[in-house]
Amino acid sequence: MKLIMQPTPETCGQACIAMISEKTIEEVIKDMKTSGPTSIGQLIEALDFYGIKHAERNTRISKKNPVPHEFSILTVHTNNGYTHWTLLYDGKYYDPEFGLVDGEYTYGKITSFLEIYI
Repeated sequence: MKLIMQPTPETCGQACIAMISEKTIEEVIKDMKTSGPTSIGQLIEALDFYGIKHAERNTRISKKNPVPHEFSILTVHTNNGYTHWTLLYDGKYYDPEFGLVDGEYTYGKITSFLEIYI
């Protein structure tokens, strides 16, 4: 997985899709038709557009599902008070805002995940 940093404060979702699809972030922004904030629905539409298999829906972190799957798009409520998308792959966090995190994720609380199938 190649880390792609978000070019603006509102393109974390597009950066996650770019990492998964191996496209440039510019291509993803063009294909998603937005350089602004994204919803889980928009991320799912982009994954479908690129033919990337994924879970049907976002799964909340809970007692039943306490940890995200090894390859997932994560919903993070950051320590700075905003919602953010980041990618979990092979035990590492590929965060388009904060960089590669190998170890504990400390930039916010992970509240849900969308599993990506490879």
